[in-house]
Amino acid sequence: MIHKLKYLVFSLGLLLTAFLAQRCANAVAPTGGPKDTTPPVVVAAVPENQSTHFIGKKIEITFDEFITLENANQNVMISPPLKEKLDIKLKNKTVVVKFKENLVPNTTYTINFGSAIKDLHEGNPFKDYVYSFSTGDHIDTLSITGKVVDAETMKPIENVYVGLYAADRDNLDSLPMTTAPNYISKTDKEGQFSLNGLADKSYRVFALKDANANLYFDLANEASAFLDMLVTPSDSTLKPITLRMFTEVDSTQVLLEKKLIEEGLLRFVFRHPAKDAVIMTPEMLPDTFNLVTTHSAAYDTVWWYFTPNVKDSLWVQVKYDTVINDSSRYSLKFKDKKGRNKKPEPLKVKNNLIGRGALVHDDTLTLTFSEPIVRYAMRDSAVFKCDTLVFYDTLAFEPADEQGMKYRLVNPVAADVSYHIEIPDSVFFGIRNRTNEAIKLDFHVVNDDEYGNIYITVMPPKGMKQVVVQLTNESGKVVKEQVITKNSEVMFDYLMPAKYKLRAILDADGNGKWSTGNYHRHTLPETIIDYINVLDLKAGWDIDLSDPWEL
Repeated sequence: MIHKLKYLVFSLGLLLTAFLAQRCANAVAPTGGPKDTTPPVVVAAVPENQSTHFIGKKIEITFDEFITLENANQNVMISPPLKEKLDIKLKNKTVVVKFKENLVPNTTYTINFGSAIKDLHEGNPFKDYVYSFSTGDHIDTLSITGKVVDAETMKPIENVYVGLYAADRDNLDSLPMTTAPNYISKTDKEGQFSLNGLADKSYRVFALKDANANLYFDLANEASAFLDMLVTPSDSTLKPITLRMFTEVDSTQVLLEKKLIEEGLLRFVFRHPAKDAVIMTPEMLPDTFNLVTTHSAAYDTVWWYFTPNVKDSLWVQVKYDTVINDSSRYSLKFKDKKGRNKKPEPLKVKNNLIGRGALVHDDTLTLTFSEPIVRYAMRDSAVFKCDTLVFYDTLAFEPADEQGMKYRLVNPVAADVSYHIEIPDSVFFGIRNRTNEAIKLDFHVVNDDEYGNIYITVMPPKGMKQVVVQLTNESGKVVKEQVITKNSEVMFDYLMPAKYKLRAILDADGNGKWSTGNYHRHTLPETIIDYINVLDLKAGWDIDLSDPWEL
């Protein structure tokens, strides 16, 4: 009996030990230690980095761990550039680079691996590793660094080729259009570039957004950037370069569009402002056609509004100087993309209220319509409410422009009063047989303690024709602007509380707006200067910037 009891206790002990051992074995997996955040390290290179008298066809670079190559053909750049692409392969921990062509004698080559090299497991990048070698007896070690930004927005631009052309080459100005650069680099996400292994010479700097991947500036839509001076990397005063990238605009005036875009609406679009363009028809038009012409502020777009179903077609002639002489017959039967006749929509109506129903001081409530108004008839059910007082049959509007696109409120309004108006449907009748839906507006005239003003003295550079000073919101939309030709105090008044920015366009050509550059004429894009601070305007405040803004 005692023997059996001991055996039972022994057996239970074995089972308990096995159970606990299994629990302990499955409880927690090993953590493996802290995460690896270090990039790969080069442990060997054949031949060594910065070797001279290179005569081989390949180089081998070995790392301390297994790596990956990400988009090697796009990320790896060799300078000077080669006609044939590098043959880049990965063998265990070694990157093998092979050359498919003979290298130029007595030349320093640099291979920039960009963001191509990452470790295998954690993806830690070994960014901008540069391997250099020379086919001669010395290594060129000079460099030029800089940044490429959009000329208008000043935002950095990625994947831009930046090239150097030796100044002692023939036809230097035309080389970007016909020849690969002597040295080349590519911008990263921050727009930064670095050109290394440079000889002690003077260079033309040219940047290109290469649309067809041939390293030539040979397409009209390719953005470019350049300096209007030569640079020498050994110059001790040379600082990092900023290149302002732009797309050239063809200066030839062209009629880009002549089209029936809606029922009763023809549109003519020009490449450039065409204030002196003549658009006419040789036909006699009936009075019921009601032709009304409007144009954009820049005079590069012209609209013809007319009453539909009066004529089936129309001859139109467009003339501009001696470069445009166009004559066409238009069908005036508008159909949508599926060939169906489109039903007329109601009039679209906008107003000039800002914020939460605020009417700017000394302004008048104005309605802007989507087409000229040919008939206006206010109805008895219209409501004009001042605070708690309600008036019927008193609400009135009158034309505010010659084309009938705008109507302004006739009823007088004052500060410290809340207004409510109700305009019934079918009060305003457009030239294309459209009428308004019911309109309800609540508004008040802005009090002095609701808005603020900004004052700043701006000092243009000597010799500058004029400067366009712009006030923008935080997103960059222009709120107001002024043009000055000399040192002036600029005032932006009646501003609603918000954060504002200031910028100045150095308007060298005097056209009142920013102008792009042109490499073929060797003209740079006009400079835009941003004021250093954001202006946080509070209600009832004035921001008077005492220090002049010297441009």
